[in-house]
Amino acid sequence: MLRSIALLFVAAFALAAQSAAADMRYTLKAEIEPSAGTVAVTGTIAVPVAEDASQVSFALHRTFEISRLAIAGKHAAFAYKAIEPTPFNPATRDVVVTLPRGAARNGAVTMGITYAGKLAELPEWGAAPQGTLSMDDQVNARLVQLASYSSWYPQFGAFGRRFGVDLTVSMPKGWVAVSSGAKTMLSSANGREVTQWQSSNNFDIVISAAPNFRRVVEPAGDAAIEVYYTDMPDAVIAREAKDLGAVMGLYERRFGKTVVSGGTVRHVYAPMQRGQGRAGIARLGLIVTSEGRVKEAMANDPGYTLFQDIAHEIGHFWWNFGTGQGDWINESFAEYSSALAVRDIVSQDKFDAVIAGYRKTVAGLPADAPSLATVPADGSGFFVRYYKGSLMLDDFRRTLGDAAFFAAAHEFFEIYKSKGAVTADFRSFWKAHLGTDAAKVDDWVDRTGGLPQEGAARR
Repeated sequence: MLRSIALLFVAAFALAAQSAAADMRYTLKAEIEPSAGTVAVTGTIAVPVAEDASQVSFALHRTFEISRLAIAGKHAAFAYKAIEPTPFNPATRDVVVTLPRGAARNGAVTMGITYAGKLAELPEWGAAPQGTLSMDDQVNARLVQLASYSSWYPQFGAFGRRFGVDLTVSMPKGWVAVSSGAKTMLSSANGREVTQWQSSNNFDIVISAAPNFRRVVEPAGDAAIEVYYTDMPDAVIAREAKDLGAVMGLYERRFGKTVVSGGTVRHVYAPMQRGQGRAGIARLGLIVTSEGRVKEAMANDPGYTLFQDIAHEIGHFWWNFGTGQGDWINESFAEYSSALAVRDIVSQDKFDAVIAGYRKTVAGLPADAPSLATVPADGSGFFVRYYKGSLMLDDFRRTLGDAAFFAAAHEFFEIYKSKGAVTADFRSFWKAHLGTDAAKVDDWVDRTGGLPQEGAARR
């Protein structure tokens, strides 16, 4: 099963997050006016800093203007600083804040902030020529989509840093907003719909909203599945809600409890025309997919299913701790988990076809294709990170047998989910578990290009 690099590499990069204990907390209220295209935010952020720090900086959308910024209740001077746009943050600038003397207490400062503005108008991913700066984040009368890509909230340090969130979202009456975590309040007053969302150990603050969202709720053990959509066939949504629950249950049995176990898992079909991909992005208990992309695929192929793509994104609720260059660990495990979901929930024949597709693609890689040990964490090397890594894990499973492989995968998850893993960690862990077959680890991890002749023929 081949999938587009262009559609999925952004989601892959976005989940190269370190599983460190939350040391920051956002308490924000966002008032959104879709018809005007504006976002107004006020709140506080607990920010860790060194005791002797004189400055702190954060990224914020380049068209947003700050009207108030205080540190520990005192006015703080700040300056805007232009930065080079990137495909992941195409409309961001830095804000450099001068810390008042003695502001840092116990290794942290409390920053109060108020800002507002309109997002820069950029095309959705996939709606402009390759190489053109694009961004799915948008605020208009049709939908609201906000995430890290626009830097709509102050972002400190590299993406993937963990934090807690207390988020209040105020929308016009009739609009339905969706975010991560526990929904603690919903009220309607003065022509506004207000929701509150709380989460810990998060790594992004996502808001998806539309005036015509419909919702399907499916119980899944001690959790719940919610699917939001505007123009998808009801039968497809009902089937998918059950599939989501089945995949969550399968992964919990295989790999153990994750941070969203027992909570609500939400899948949002955002009413985009294009967007970064059919599979979309996965965050803490939240998946956002382009409704337009899926409808297009269904029109071209009546048998099209999003099952494996969504199973991959659900896999990231577990596999999101490979850090730095080791982000390939996240993608290899999420992709192979999705293939196993096809085996255990759909059919063995479909699984065999998926693995055969991986093998054919990897066998055809050029001789200079990077190894897993060297593939960069920038979204390139898609077939190495997703497919070669999956074939490696499939080889380990066939060598160990299902029971021993899943027990080892569960142990790997439990050891590294809170401290992060790099390639060396993967190498040493799996060598220990493979024992006399430990040489397989270096063979796979250090292999450049495609498969050797015996690997290409391995069944």
